[in-house]
Amino acid sequence: MYLCFIDESGTPPSKPNANQPYFTLGAVIIRDEDWHDVAKIIRGFSTRHRLKGELKWRYFSPHNSSADNPMLGRSAEERKALSVELAEIIAKSPLTVIACVTDIGAAFEYASVTNQRELYHFAYKPLTERFQYFLQDNKGLGIIIADHRGRDDDRLFRAHHDTLIGKPGNTVSGYNRLIEGLLLQDSCHSIGIQLADFVAGAIHRAYSTKDADLATIIKARIRAKQNGTVTGHGIVHHPRDRFRPGLERK
Repeated sequence: MYLCFIDESGTPPSKPNANQPYFTLGAVIIRDEDWHDVAKIIRGFSTRHRLKGELKWRYFSPHNSSADNPMLGRSAEERKALSVELAEIIAKSPLTVIACVTDIGAAFEYASVTNQRELYHFAYKPLTERFQYFLQDNKGLGIIIADHRGRDDDRLFRAHHDTLIGKPGNTVSGYNRLIEGLLLQDSCHSIGIQLADFVAGAIHRAYSTKDADLATIIKARIRAKQNGTVTGHGIVHHPRDRFRPGLERK
């Protein structure tokens, strides 16, 4: 069985914003028998660097001064080095990365997207379809584990997930390899979700700022075609027919 841990890059906006053209959902897929080894490696990284707390993407920022940040007191250079080391660990780990990069402006052109929650749900479907395709490729079953977000958000998220899974459709995915419902967990208690947060942040940064240093490192773990192409396979642009790469940022 495969575990698919999902998290987003920051808070989805409530309306289009020229300064925030993209919203990214990222995921790491780990085979159940590999999970303990991956978790041990990540815990070793934290222990080695005396990081007591959650490994959030935003904590690696040189300007983040959150009281919960385990990297408080570390310089910008030290935080950068830690982020590179974690990316290299991910690149060498037995896991697969998938992501959905959503064009926010295009998403809000749809009648079904009018707020933050609906934008998140809009991005969730193509991401979970990639997980289904992965399961088909590997002839396995899988389950999705996402970050707990709040009572109302969780209730509607579960309902959205159940609608996707239970709805008969004409897509190739069909979701016939997913089992159980959506599992929700606090990220502070889930190494898998923390890794999903990190890869989502790295990929999002590559699109939103063109700083692809960390995304380039983890590219080795992104689901790819036989020719090495990840776009449309491991990273989906959504909506595909309206996605605008390289948007001008003001």
